[in-house]
Amino acid sequence: MYEKVEAIVISNLKYSDNSLIVKCFTKTLGTRSYLQQGILSAKKNSQTIALFQPFTLLELVATHKSNGSLGRIKEAKVTTPYLSLHTDIYKSTVSLFLSEICANICTSEAPDIELFNYLEEKLIYLDRNEFSANFHLKFLLDLSKYLGFYPDDNDSHLPFFNLEEGHFTTIESSSTVISGTILALFKSILITDYPSLNHIKTNKNERNALLHQLLRYYEWHFPNFKKLKSLEVLQVVF
Repeated sequence: MYEKVEAIVISNLKYSDNSLIVKCFTKTLGTRSYLQQGILSAKKNSQTIALFQPFTLLELVATHKSNGSLGRIKEAKVTTPYLSLHTDIYKSTVSLFLSEICANICTSEAPDIELFNYLEEKLIYLDRNEFSANFHLKFLLDLSKYLGFYPDDNDSHLPFFNLEEGHFTTIESSSTVISGTILALFKSILITDYPSLNHIKTNKNERNALLHQLLRYYEWHFPNFKKLKSLEVLQVVF
């Protein structure tokens, strides 16, 4: 039985010579995977393949099976065409990195409409607005709200942030705390809204150092969080 669902493409994987397995985070059915047979065939229109690039926003008519079984897509159409997300080098690099993050965390078949709406809203924001080199840092912090481990920002005047405990502290432990200039950037990202991110003065080394700490934070609090293949590319570009 075919059902209509809104979906965000998370990843695709080549299967056999001319097929793809497409992983999508759907609004009402959680994460589902679909087998697109023959889509890489020369007889297929290349625009069809483009539909299944990471973070494409789609409306699908598809079959859905539980327990990780592959569904089949009958129809797919873009709901919100991107203007710059896949053509701007900075935005596309961030998009690749964040889609790998989402492939890590969007694994459940249980629906999460609030998370879906967050991802959709921020992807459209990234596409339609001036790029900020701090976007991915803010995105990761805000994403943690929907995963249940947003930093406790009480006592944010204290000199350290404990990654393992998720709160500010006076106790220094070199292996588990953020401090100094990286903590100052962390605090700034926490309290700054997206339109004002470019007002935060920072540099490549500081951003990469904070990103490293945020990924450690995810490793502490999200089970089986995997190492990211796209991290090196992101750090080179930024």
